[in-house]
Amino acid sequence: MKRAFACQCVLVASLLWGMPSVAVANNTKLSSQIFVNFSNLQIDDHQAATEGWQPDLKRFYLDLDHGWSDQWKLKVTTDVQWHRQQDPTDVWFRHAYIAYQMDKHNQFKLGVAELPWIDYAARRVGYRYIDPSLNPKNKLAAPTDLGLHYGFTNQDFSFAVSAITGGGFQKPRVGDQVDIELAAVWHISNAVDLATGWYEGTRTQDKDENPKYHVAQRWNIALSYQLKGTRVGIEYAYNDNWMQVNKMEEDASDGWSIWASNRLLPDYSVFVRYDWVHPSRRLSPDLERDYFQVGLDWNATNFLTIAFVAKQSHVDSLVIEQEQNEIGIWTMWNF
Repeated sequence: MKRAFACQCVLVASLLWGMPSVAVANNTKLSSQIFVNFSNLQIDDHQAATEGWQPDLKRFYLDLDHGWSDQWKLKVTTDVQWHRQQDPTDVWFRHAYIAYQMDKHNQFKLGVAELPWIDYAARRVGYRYIDPSLNPKNKLAAPTDLGLHYGFTNQDFSFAVSAITGGGFQKPRVGDQVDIELAAVWHISNAVDLATGWYEGTRTQDKDENPKYHVAQRWNIALSYQLKGTRVGIEYAYNDNWMQVNKMEEDASDGWSIWASNRLLPDYSVFVRYDWVHPSRRLSPDLERDYFQVGLDWNATNFLTIAFVAKQSHVDSLVIEQEQNEIGIWTMWNF
């Protein structure tokens, strides 16, 4: 049933070939984006229903963009997932915000919008249709959230801050206090960025009469190069009490991500990435995870990108040592 659903999504997408977007009116545009992969997953010394060749509908976005003027705009994006051997998710609103462009440097957004650091990191790393960047991949950040968002950009410096609920777009709810995420980027040159980010709040974990023992915090720093089809970068993240706000025990995690990609030909690129994560520095200090990714992507048409990818992840601790390998085809459809 799941495979049939994924195939139907691709079929519907194919029927839209030649229609990159649909203009409902001069100031309204409908578009979509689909991430689908078909891959072989193998887990050492373990048998699971998820193993073998199976499809995944990683993302199915429907976008509506409407502009009342050059300053005022509306954006709504629905999001659906269907991972192997799982039921499809509910329809989420990944974006649902009104944007006000004060001038070419300053912008405000009200609603469910991109968070400063996660949005920045995703654009520098690239290949979001393969895997998200370090923090969201390890469930240490949400890509969007409900709140008030401000961004400033110019040639030398960019800054963004969001005052949000902390609940994320999948479970939108209002907590007892406002969470803050910010990012600051020094554009050293037209190719090199030095960036840092900060998050602080309770992530709504103290809601519904849950006690608050700690405040969740996250600090990020990244140095990256991006120019003419070449990307190289490194990111470090440190999280304090991210899942421990309403628990007595304290915990922390940290991790590194290194990535590189190069456009060999106009339609072909190679990419590689390595992540290392220490997910529980205090409660399980011996637990470590690493992840390796290598691939070749091909811009087959103006609406279809195909990537041939190999992945390996490893979990190591005093009580468990497990390796997972995956190889297959990842696709991104844009309409």
